[in-house]
Amino acid sequence: MSKGWSLGYGASYRLVNDRDFQTYSKVTGNINPSNTYSNLQEQTTDFYASLSKNFAAGLSMTLSATAEHYSIRDYQKWAIYPQVSLTYSKTPKHTFQLSLTTDKTYPSYWEMQSTVSYLNGYSELWGTPGLKPSAFYNLNGSYILKRKYIFNLFFMHALDFFAQTPYQSTERLALIYKNTNWNYMQSWGANAIVPFNVGSRLNSRLTLTGMQVRQRCDDFFDIPFNRNKWAFNAALDNTFKVTRNLAFELMGFVQTPTIQGTFNIELIFNLNAGMKWNFGNEKFSLSVRGNDISNTGMPQANVRFKGQYVDMNSGFYSRTFSMDFMYRFGGYKRKEIKKVDASRFGY
Repeated sequence: MSKGWSLGYGASYRLVNDRDFQTYSKVTGNINPSNTYSNLQEQTTDFYASLSKNFAAGLSMTLSATAEHYSIRDYQKWAIYPQVSLTYSKTPKHTFQLSLTTDKTYPSYWEMQSTVSYLNGYSELWGTPGLKPSAFYNLNGSYILKRKYIFNLFFMHALDFFAQTPYQSTERLALIYKNTNWNYMQSWGANAIVPFNVGSRLNSRLTLTGMQVRQRCDDFFDIPFNRNKWAFNAALDNTFKVTRNLAFELMGFVQTPTIQGTFNIELIFNLNAGMKWNFGNEKFSLSVRGNDISNTGMPQANVRFKGQYVDMNSGFYSRTFSMDFMYRFGGYKRKEIKKVDASRFGY
């Protein structure tokens, strides 16, 4: 286009056929599973257009939108997903950014089957026929000072958000895990990223975030929920350079209690430390790392909601220690191999 405007456009079509089945040859105990088979056909048609321009006053703008038609089984939907990016930088010391982004998250095909898997005699994993993709809308406004300090306001709204939430049946002794589409999940708040140095050897970065989380689902068995909570987290990353070839790292993260559906997520504290030493003319490299040293990085979670009583604690398995030793042969470069994304076919 003329006068510095750039125009882009395109279209795509995707067809997926997925066949899944589940059979039982021998069953013990008091459960009565049934064999299942399904054949899903998913179609996605996208039309895309974008417009961008850089202005002499220091403003750059990019606008785009994707019109999508999505269908699976009897479900069909037309939707528009806009993208907006505005950047204003009159001088390098001050930069303002405003962005609106949209994205979708798709459930795996196995999660959309009418299956029941038995984890044990009490816990069951249910499939969810008709499970819909989630649409995420993110609005961010940022101020960047001296190309180092970042101050950000954000708002996120997810429609048809899906998550696996446990439910204790009121009709029999069973704990049911099932993915369900919520009305929405929403969060808004602010964060700041402040890097700083102490002398010439210590480089640090402090990240602070405060936000309100709101989650609502009117179709969660017989106990619909509409919950909200304030949460705060802080992260401090430190790198101490003893010499050019020897460095130590210490990273800490803490988050106050929050929620996920009917779950209450307890306090999280994660402490990682590491060391890297290059020697032998930088041909040898020794790295030592400890992750979640305090063994509190995996939160304890519980449900205390409308008669539901569940405790979940997986924190005993999160602490790890590793050591890597490497020798570099001259001129060797590792080849990058592009992997096919097959995550939605996984179980």
